Amino acid sequence: MTQSPFKLPSDSGDITIHPKNLTQNGAAKARDAPQPASEAGFYDKSLMNEALNYSRVAIAAKIKNCIEQKRHQTGAYPPLYDLLIDYPFRGGKMLRPTLCISTARAVGGMGQTALNTAAALELYHNAFLIHDDIEDGSESRRGKDTLHQMIGIPRAINVGDATNVLAVDLLLKNLSVLGASKTLHILHEIEFMAQQSVEGQAMELDWIADNTPYLTDEDYFKMCGKKTCWYTFISPCRIGLIVGHPSHKTEDLSELLENLTRFGMAIGIAFQIQDDLLNLQGEKKLYGKEIGGDIYEGKRTLMLNHVIANSHHSQEIVEILKLPRPEKTQKQVNFILQEMKQYGSIEHGWRVARNKAYQATKIFQSLEFIKAEVSQQSSEQWDCLVHDRRFLKELINYVIYRNI
Repeated sequence: MTQSPFKLPSDSGDITIHPKNLTQNGAAKARDAPQPASEAGFYDKSLMNEALNYSRVAIAAKIKNCIEQKRHQTGAYPPLYDLLIDYPFRGGKMLRPTLCISTARAVGGMGQTALNTAAALELYHNAFLIHDDIEDGSESRRGKDTLHQMIGIPRAINVGDATNVLAVDLLLKNLSVLGASKTLHILHEIEFMAQQSVEGQAMELDWIADNTPYLTDEDYFKMCGKKTCWYTFISPCRIGLIVGHPSHKTEDLSELLENLTRFGMAIGIAFQIQDDLLNLQGEKKLYGKEIGGDIYEGKRTLMLNHVIANSHHSQEIVEILKLPRPEKTQKQVNFILQEMKQYGSIEHGWRVARNKAYQATKIFQSLEFIKAEVSQQSSEQWDCLVHDRRFLKELINYVIYRNI
């Protein structure tokens, strides 16, 4: 059997979060932005660490078990499963599974009943990352070379496909845990999530391929809503509700699902803008990807759209963006970044992200069906009790003040 080039991490690793207050953030202008969650910082780092670390260990164990089961099936090809352990075990944030589990517990469910679905969401995320990195020509992911840089594009595409297959296997395991009605409802949610994600990706790729200039904030929100918000925030919350709510009837959940959709849309846009800002100004060691990669790739971020619309050198910027990634120089990328700073594009992005987070805060305050603090149920096999409203509340400031 081929020796795997990847190693599983230990279950005891800590995640360190360093909130970063960008120097050109326009904070003074965003008077209606979310206020710091505590005197110690913009969000409760201890609570976030506890919740994300617990999820990381639980999800890693679930995914590892699923991979090992597939590896040892009669006729399986073990070298494929050696490759499947790479991206899921690089130490991702685990936002999606933690959101799913926290919502499930906050509406009356037990942590372990959401574990199959939460792990499936993490696998879908990693499959998207593998394929996205190929489409974008990205060089690094979570502090390491992208998978296609390590093993080639054809093999990396296949690993991404296999990761999606593993996710389906985990979702089908819900039949014995949640029953047919909830399992089918979750599958429909996953199908819609995937549809939105590929549509959003198509929009972004078309903008890059066509070198589309003069896009508006609303254009960005539409693309971001599809590409990021559904699979990162909306679907994990909606699926968590379906898993944890005592009712099996879709009609009982429709209004609650709609409210979670509004919440997830607002916080998702804030999250993506901050991610785009970090790509411009973050620290590579903490960010985990190359700084400036979005400009090399020609991604139409909120800040890039803003500078094209406002800079006196917009035509020159558009001409640079038209160049294939390998032909762009660091000097050209630095020029665009300097134009963003000069014309307030960085400040604009930061201000919009804070305002979207404020919208998420107002919506979240109206979600009365999300219980404040949930005690461990007698039959619950889940020891991290902050997976409830407390995590969801801290998440709002986390998405705009994180720098990992």
